[in-house]
Amino acid sequence: MGSGMIHKIEKAILYAKEPERILFNSFSLSFKGDHKQHKVTYNDSTWQCDCSYFHDHGVCSHIMTLERVLKDSVHLAEIPETLSYMDSGIISKIEKAILYAEETDRLTFNSFNLIFNGDHKQHQLSYDGKWNCSCSYFGTHGVCSHVMTIERLLVGSVTPAEGIPVMA
Repeated sequence: MGSGMIHKIEKAILYAKEPERILFNSFSLSFKGDHKQHKVTYNDSTWQCDCSYFHDHGVCSHIMTLERVLKDSVHLAEIPETLSYMDSGIISKIEKAILYAEETDRLTFNSFNLIFNGDHKQHQLSYDGKWNCSCSYFGTHGVCSHVMTIERLLVGSVTPAEGIPVMA
């Protein structure tokens, strides 16, 4: 492994400690719930989940889990006015989201697009089972510190870039 790659790995480790550098534009993923698998999407700050609780209430434990996992990288779901009070249903969903956030193996990202604020400029990253980054290093090496950062943050939820082991 060359010194350039070592530098990129070191940079990825530092970037992963600054998740505010990342802003998801969109994603689609499969979420393994307790009873069945759900499809969750995020597009231009709008959340969707195929579970019945989301359909009835506009928010659910699957979305709240992703908000906890992705932190400042996504906009929070809008809580409908009908849920402005804490009833037992929403409280149980919050509790479930806290538990789910510790079990990231429940998440499998199918695709996403995001903006990564690097040290010198913004980069566009995308994933659809294969990685792409707008930085020049990725163009010549098929991996970069930006991709490695996202791999570290979503470890187990995405397929690593080819030929590069993910270090937890």
